[in-house]
Amino acid sequence: MPESVTEPESPSPTQAVDKRLYLAYCDILGFSNLIQNQFDSALEAYRAFAHLFSDPAHGQIFPDVRATMYSDAILVTAETLPPVLKAVQNLWFQALVHDLMIRGAITHGRYWEERKDGHLFVVSDALVRAVKLERTISVPAVVIADDVEIPEDYWRARFCDDARGQFITPLLHFRDRNIVNPFNIMWGYSAGTRARQLTEKYPEHKDKYLWFLALYEAVWNRELLIPQSVFARFIEEANQKTAASLSSEATPDSPAA
Repeated sequence: MPESVTEPESPSPTQAVDKRLYLAYCDILGFSNLIQNQFDSALEAYRAFAHLFSDPAHGQIFPDVRATMYSDAILVTAETLPPVLKAVQNLWFQALVHDLMIRGAITHGRYWEERKDGHLFVVSDALVRAVKLERTISVPAVVIADDVEIPEDYWRARFCDDARGQFITPLLHFRDRNIVNPFNIMWGYSAGTRARQLTEKYPEHKDKYLWFLALYEAVWNRELLIPQSVFARFIEEANQKTAASLSSEATPDSPAA
């Protein structure tokens, strides 16, 4: 019998992207140290991060984003800003659950990517700027670059619920920075408790945790936490609507012909 011949596997098709995208570059703080000292705990946390984007039990949770993870670095891209904000908020949740915090930057720019035969190639001015910005940040926050245009409607979520708006909104403006909100309704009070525990556990990083606690207190105390210029325009809009309503009520009906 002739020997069977195994056909060589055909190469996987090339998947290429060349677009202007929103990009979040995040660094998991303390993760390298965790890998060296508690590998199994680090792997558990890493799998939790990975399952945010591709959970075998529930499918793709964020279908509008693409994520790349390499050790303590996470890259998230999408064509619009809201999916990136939502993904980073969930990264924050998983980080705090595992006694970790993240730091990073969100930018907007050209992004070229090619995936072929298991290899990934990336060239992006947005990534270069995000990495540079992340290196300038000394606190646990994911900062949105100043040149990223944020529609004013994004800030309205802060006022959608009088008691919980500060936890619902994906954006906060704190100490002259626009940042991704690291808190949510389910993880509000507990996040502050976790940060205090980390301050005691890692006193060498006390300043970073104190900054985070200051942000937590501002959120818990329902401070404004949106740019003052945006708030001023919201007030002006509200005043104009009130004036128009009063004017309409004060105008007598036209006399019948």
